[in-house]
Amino acid sequence: MKKWLLLATLFVLTGCGFHLKGTSGFDTPMPYHSWKIEGGSMQRALEVVLRRQPDVIVDTEHPDVVVKVISATQDSSTSAVDLSGGTSEYLLTLKVNVQAYHNDQPLGDPIQVTVHRYMDYSDHEVLAKEDEQRMIWHDMRTDAAEQIVRRLAFLPVTTNE
Repeated sequence: MKKWLLLATLFVLTGCGFHLKGTSGFDTPMPYHSWKIEGGSMQRALEVVLRRQPDVIVDTEHPDVVVKVISATQDSSTSAVDLSGGTSEYLLTLKVNVQAYHNDQPLGDPIQVTVHRYMDYSDHEVLAKEDEQRMIWHDMRTDAAEQIVRRLAFLPVTTNE
């Protein structure tokens, strides 16, 4: 009976289009082979996500496309307060603007990505919350990099050299 239930669940999940992140057969291939990232605080996250793409090389000498991070801003604001007026929750926001260039000419419009996360806060756990916040920022940079790379897959391809 358990086997039939497991098999039925598997069919339902695959029938509705469910798939693990990054394992879809419909992923769009990257339009260019060689990339260079000029990204400041987003450099590492973008390089890691780009290297996961098939047939992509992150090249620093002769890239087909240069991706420049125009701006990457982190903001933290109070989202909720407790009865005593202290902060009980923060809203963390990461905004990233990126432009891709081919032969020093912009490819398409600039890409803008905004990622939001909520973080509970307690004055009694300050050190733990600082570590948690650092991990959340890292996760947000990774999420923003994944969104940017998905959008880079739809860049126009120029054939003139």
